[in-house]
Amino acid sequence: MIKYKISYKFPHQHFVDFELSTETKNQNKLLFQLAAWRPGRYELANFSQNIQFWQAYDENGKTLNFQKLTKDLWEVDTKNIDQVVIKYNYYSNQLDAGACYLDEFQLYINPVHCFFYIPSRMNEEYQLNFDIPKHYKIASAIKSNDNRIDIKGFDALAENPIICSPSIVMENINVSGINFKIVFQGLKKPNWKKLKKDFLAFIISQINHFGSFPVKEYYFFFQITPYRSYHGVEHTTNTVILLGPESDIDTKHYNDLLGVSSHELYHTWNIKSIRPKEMLPYDYSKENYFRTGYVAEGVTTYMGDLMLINSKVFNWNDFIATQNKNLERHLTYGGRFNLSVADSGFDSWLDGYKLGIPNRKVSIYADAALCMLMIDLIIINFSKGKHSLHNVMKELFVNYGLKNIGYSEKNFKDLCVKFGGEKINTIFKNHLYGSKDYIPSLKENLEYVGVKLIEKENINLTAKLFGFITQKVNDKYIVRFIEPGSIIDLAGVAVEDELLKINNKEITISTNESLKGYKNKIELKFKNKFKTFTTNLVTTKKFYKLFEIKKSEEINNKQSNMRKKWLS
Repeated sequence: MIKYKISYKFPHQHFVDFELSTETKNQNKLLFQLAAWRPGRYELANFSQNIQFWQAYDENGKTLNFQKLTKDLWEVDTKNIDQVVIKYNYYSNQLDAGACYLDEFQLYINPVHCFFYIPSRMNEEYQLNFDIPKHYKIASAIKSNDNRIDIKGFDALAENPIICSPSIVMENINVSGINFKIVFQGLKKPNWKKLKKDFLAFIISQINHFGSFPVKEYYFFFQITPYRSYHGVEHTTNTVILLGPESDIDTKHYNDLLGVSSHELYHTWNIKSIRPKEMLPYDYSKENYFRTGYVAEGVTTYMGDLMLINSKVFNWNDFIATQNKNLERHLTYGGRFNLSVADSGFDSWLDGYKLGIPNRKVSIYADAALCMLMIDLIIINFSKGKHSLHNVMKELFVNYGLKNIGYSEKNFKDLCVKFGGEKINTIFKNHLYGSKDYIPSLKENLEYVGVKLIEKENINLTAKLFGFITQKVNDKYIVRFIEPGSIIDLAGVAVEDELLKINNKEITISTNESLKGYKNKIELKFKNKFKTFTTNLVTTKKFYKLFEIKKSEEINNKQSNMRKKWLS
């Protein structure tokens, strides 16, 4: 058994103290491994950078010799020692859906960040003892008793975040004997009636489409902030969702709450049960390379939104807004000309989830979701409404997820072709594994369900007129995107340059406001690392062309029937 004591002295400093003790089992040396990444985010995170001190002792408190073998692997000399005790602390000042945070109001831990495992003893029993204020409650999918949690195996421990706080509120929904618990930290008065009605609808829809649920109990943990935030992380029996500001949760950002909740619930099947073969089992110590991020996140992004309209939680306008948001992201990122969706997913291990260098990669969320939309429509049309992408995912669940077998790229593609015919291959070749323009394919496939793709006005004037997009950072307008070959590109402006003035005037409200009354000629002043320069521009061409999905005004019976199948 590996026993842990978790405590802290000065919560405002954000350091959590850990004390690990375990039997040596007559081993002369013991290895202690800290994870280098966490499931659900396919990039190296190097959690050990948050450890301030680390020391090993025997059962009598005598210090033991140890050495660090890699950035997150320690080896301790345990010859003639019965028990080893490891003491260390962990800096916990990252409040998001997948990290650790400590302050005067809560202790929030994602164990994969900060708990060690012994590589040769992955299935060891863990006992966690929390030294927390008496008025604190513990919220976790693992049952606690008198501030103690017992769990078997590091995989299970890594999958179960823990929130300790005096302000936790919770309600329960029961679906076919399965308990779904909605837990809030930071939201004093949830609208339980509205929440439970909508959650019940999309939970039932997802279970009905798969035929069963992989676990017996499931938790939605919400961390609500007073500032704007949006993040979700999936686990086998739970999800953590970060949202804010608190004042807008029930109004302006309620659809965000529903969207991310449906997305994370769908992950219970897709990636927690249906897993790529490269991730069975997880290797927490290094990269787990795989190319099917378009299944893990692309299918989930698309299906998470689709489940909200087929359960009548979203109306058409709500649903199509999510698809148009994906489309706008796709058309804004120049990486679509260079790196495929599959390769972008593979390379998340290289440069993470940030944009990286200009125009290098695409999103395994937005771009892959558009591909799944097209695949779904092709299947519906080919099968005359008998099948859809739901059938592909259900078969993956039955044949791979329930049998604990990892699927391959070929397995997923073959299932799509089985239900949708050979035309599916064009989506894989041109868009998932290639970098061909999506627009012709989208137009063609949307036609099956009486939906059209039309060009829309880009309201961002610097994008439309000159081919660049800025972001306001500390009252500075920094160039974030440039369309290759645009007039601003040819003028020598680069990403990370600062836009100083428009027509020799400071930008006081916004770039759009400063460009009001544009008369075909403009003077823009920029600053880069070494110089300030001015460029005079004349443009007759529109850049950053955008499209949007809309219902066709007139559709035939076949399109009407296919649309009903699509949204059901």
